[in-house]
Amino acid sequence: MDDGPEAAGPGGFMVYVAVVFIAILILLTVFLNTSGQGTTAATAITENTWSLQSFTDTKGNTVPVLNGTTITAKFSTDGKLTGSGGCNQYSGRYMVQSTLMVVSRVTTTSMASCWEDNATLQEERYYAALEDAAALRVHDRFLTLYGIDGKPALIFTPAPTGN
Repeated sequence: MDDGPEAAGPGGFMVYVAVVFIAILILLTVFLNTSGQGTTAATAITENTWSLQSFTDTKGNTVPVLNGTTITAKFSTDGKLTGSGGCNQYSGRYMVQSTLMVVSRVTTTSMASCWEDNATLQEERYYAALEDAAALRVHDRFLTLYGIDGKPALIFTPAPTGN
């Protein structure tokens, strides 16, 4: 009789791996002091407000943000994540250890209605991709958030100043 995580079904193993990954990340965050290491991915993401340039759609294709929409992310040094999803404001919490990342459930204002259904769908996909973020990389003024599958999900550049 197999009592391992594979017994839970085809998706059960990935859920098991994700839970273990998150638990390890939380333990690392609690027990390791990352201050004084200079510029790391954890500190680099707090230096800008980020503007989303492209994201991965449900088919795995990288697509640009819709014209007329601006999606932003601001990572504060205290672990708060805030920004605009293109129609509504949002907030959440995040943790980074080295290049691993966990984002809490995102809450939104739900006050503004998007100018079209595609913008609403884009905003929903953005929030889902944020919550699925498992890793990050800051390179050549690009911030890339990777999903649990290890593939790029969200690609940001620094937002223009004054926004």
